[in-house]
Amino acid sequence: MTYVTKLFILLCLGFCLLAYPAHADDSSRQDKSKTKKSETQFVVGQTYTGTSAWYGLRAHGKRTASGQIFDSTQLTAAHRTLPFGTMVKITHKKTKKSAIVQITDRGPSSPSYIIDISRQAAINIGMLRQGRATVTLEIVALPASYAYNSARK
Repeated sequence: MTYVTKLFILLCLGFCLLAYPAHADDSSRQDKSKTKKSETQFVVGQTYTGTSAWYGLRAHGKRTASGQIFDSTQLTAAHRTLPFGTMVKITHKKTKKSAIVQITDRGPSSPSYIIDISRQAAINIGMLRQGRATVTLEIVALPASYAYNSARK
């Protein structure tokens, strides 16, 4: 066999191996289109308790995950899963002071915190000096778009 013929056969075998998926026979894998992603449902009045931190100085003036420009003097917050526009009442467990904030960003990045609040919200609930505190979150209002999407499911 000539060198060109051997090279041609080798390339054909290579393409055949690439075209055949390695897991085609594997029945333990599920079709991703058939698996339904479980979405967390939120309702007004739902409460959570955990640790909160505040942010604002480095993020001030930058774009948030929702597309808004972050203003540390506004009552806003970052949460991992709550829909943008959700209004949340955050209450400091020790001082019993509370503020209503709007979810405009994603975070916190640390798994030990449940929410990051703006500097102004931290001032209002009395946790600015501490930097972090145990808080209770209560969903006060969900955005209209969330209610519409939930009703369609």
